[in-house]
Amino acid sequence: MKHDLLKECVGALSALRARMHKELDASITTELDDVILRLERCLETANDEVIVDVELRTRALETLSRCLNTATNLAEIVRRFFGPE
Repeated sequence: MKHDLLKECVGALSALRARMHKELDASITTELDDVILRLERCLETANDEVIVDVELRTRALETLSRCLNTATNLAEIVRRFFGPE
């Protein structure tokens, strides 16, 4: 993976975490923090190409999915309670 692309991904995950920290379950927050930390460690490589193992990429995608699922569920709840009848 390109170093700059990974840096952007880490920034996006960090921004997601900052924006959704109140809505996320503690287990999701903990998992997201760990994924971000491990991806940041990958950025310590000075090369243009960074190796991110399959397990970490999978965890990152699964955690992102859980975050988006939470956001979708919250949007549905708000729509049901406060949307037009």
